[in-house]
Amino acid sequence: MESVAAELRRRGTKEFCVTWHPGPAGPENFYLGLGFRPNGEWSEEERVAVLELDGHP
Repeated sequence: MESVAAELRRRGTKEFCVTWHPGPAGPENFYLGLGFRPNGEWSEEERVAVLELDGHP
């Protein structure tokens, strides 16, 4: 994930978005631990979260 974020920053991208199906065995805690924050949107039945890339190395 760090490599992808670094490449997105290199390309000038401002946000890194991910989606997941919520549930007890889902990856929500993994993404939250990396700094992704739910933005209140849903893509079909998947929660959308964003990692802001501005100002990060």
